[in-house]
Amino acid sequence: MYYHNFQTINIIKIYHEKRQKVKEANTTTPEFLQDAITADLAALFEGQTLSSSAGDKRTIRVYSQDLPIIEGMDETEDRTEEIPEPYIIVRTNEGNIPDANSAQEVDLILVICVYDNNPNRQGYRDVLHIIQEIYGRYAKNPLVQIKPDSGGAVGGPCAIKFPIKWVTQQDDMHPYYFGAMSLKFEAPAVRQEVPFI
Repeated sequence: MYYHNFQTINIIKIYHEKRQKVKEANTTTPEFLQDAITADLAALFEGQTLSSSAGDKRTIRVYSQDLPIIEGMDETEDRTEEIPEPYIIVRTNEGNIPDANSAQEVDLILVICVYDNNPNRQGYRDVLHIIQEIYGRYAKNPLVQIKPDSGGAVGGPCAIKFPIKWVTQQDDMHPYYFGAMSLKFEAPAVRQEVPFI
């Protein structure tokens, strides 16, 4: 009898451990993916600097969804640290869940901005460099693992889906240069839970 109870407890424990792993794998949500991509791009561009409108070189900053609002208008304060460029914004655009058993498709838009006041108007080259670096990252390794320290729960991996689309600005906005990329990711599907009997 004692052995039978131990075996039953062990089976229940194994079942709950497996169920927890399934739940962890299914916690991939669009905002967790966005956080993971934001952290991934920040790591990708760590140490790379470009010009800013403050007149110095800065690392490329990566923001989720939008630029932070600069509060206050005290012109006596030094606000140069609040100047955002160069930057990348990781925006959630749309998603698609074709059916109950399919992976969720999440469309992210990356907005890229650099500053280059040189009259030769070559700032677009920095934008193209950023686009190429991002493309290279996901072409070499199309998976993104959502980690506990990335802002979301453990989950994933999410895989990029091709094609990757990109565009550069066509309007004259010198000394600011913009580009954008559309990245589609496939997130693990949430599976129907089987109740414990």
